[in-house]
Amino acid sequence: MRQTITPAFGAGSAASEEADARVARVYTMELDRLAGLGRLLMGGDAAAGEDLAHEVFEDLLTRERRDPGYLREPAWPWLRTALVHAALDRKRQALREIKRMIRVYGDRQEPAWSDSTLDLARAVNQLPKKMRACVVLHYAQDMPLDQVGEAVGCGVRTVETHLHRARERLATLLGADIDDQLSSFSQERP
Repeated sequence: MRQTITPAFGAGSAASEEADARVARVYTMELDRLAGLGRLLMGGDAAAGEDLAHEVFEDLLTRERRDPGYLREPAWPWLRTALVHAALDRKRQALREIKRMIRVYGDRQEPAWSDSTLDLARAVNQLPKKMRACVVLHYAQDMPLDQVGEAVGCGVRTVETHLHRARERLATLLGADIDDQLSSFSQERP
């Protein structure tokens, strides 16, 4: 859907209304042409081309209000140059984002979680709520027993009991030495 610039969008002074009217006139005359150029610069994406054109007109309106007469005739060379700069900025921004994503996700040689850690996480999810909270807070978040007790709402001895029973249940569920897996659980966090 085509947007239009409304002439009095906030200002109120005669100079501002004149700037709004001038930009609205140029907008009406040049929007399709500018959006078409934007589409070409954005690889055929019509919506992206129209977005760029609107960005250019918003910038023009701001500049024209600040400095009446900023835009000289003919308007097309300024509009074209501003659109090309906006398209290049958008492409640079996309490239920076891609490079950031490669840095964050591309350097991983191994998965963030091993299979045994995933098995442990599934087994921990089967524990009762308070017991699970004690295990996660103590082993995964490295909280001391007294802080775990405060967070869960019980005493230190109760936390110790929950952890002892959790280790027994997890050893049964996993059929393995649970102490090794619990120590790796706190080390493999992504």
